[in-house]
Amino acid sequence: MKVRRNANKLTVIVVLVLGGLLSGCSGGEDRTEAESPKLDRCKSLLGAENVEAAVKTTGGSDVEVSGTPQADVLATGLAKEAKQWQESDLLHNSYTGCRMDAFEGDQLSGTVDVSVKWSSLSLGLMDDPKNSRTWRRVNELVYVAPEPGPARMQLIAACAVPGATAAQSSGLPLQFEASGVSLGAELRWDLLRAFAQSVTEEMGCATPPVIPSVLPAAT
Repeated sequence: MKVRRNANKLTVIVVLVLGGLLSGCSGGEDRTEAESPKLDRCKSLLGAENVEAAVKTTGGSDVEVSGTPQADVLATGLAKEAKQWQESDLLHNSYTGCRMDAFEGDQLSGTVDVSVKWSSLSLGLMDDPKNSRTWRRVNELVYVAPEPGPARMQLIAACAVPGATAAQSSGLPLQFEASGVSLGAELRWDLLRAFAQSVTEEMGCATPPVIPSVLPAAT
């Protein structure tokens, strides 16, 4: 009888241990599933291949995602600001399209971030010598700053919002930014271009800006 009681105790212990292990595994799966919709929204904004390539460059095995509202949410917030804009307004909200923080264990191994806001620079200021050293003209509605700072790339695109003042298109263009130390110039441009296209298409600009697939070469 004593041997049988010990066997029963051992069975209970094994069941408890296995239960704890399974519970731990289940918690990890739940966390992964909770993050998946945000990563999917990043992919819809920036392109699935671009996001996968960006994550790979960070060298992390675990990725935390923040921001990532859908394009229509971004467009709604931006359009509301444009309709309320006056030429004296210089400060504008910045919207995070997608931020991916990659970790290797507990150590942050890299960050990729894309954002958009209405620019404090008008198209009329682009020809100013101070700005022309940074901003490169792509076409009448688009300018790009390939390296305005370490690991950053910016793009300005004019977008006339229905219901805004006539001066808004040139006086208040959209400004997009992509940053990430691990990103090369080509991938940074791919992320920036895809993001700008997603947002401007959703904005329904009166004259859609034409954003090239390849980063324009310096002239």
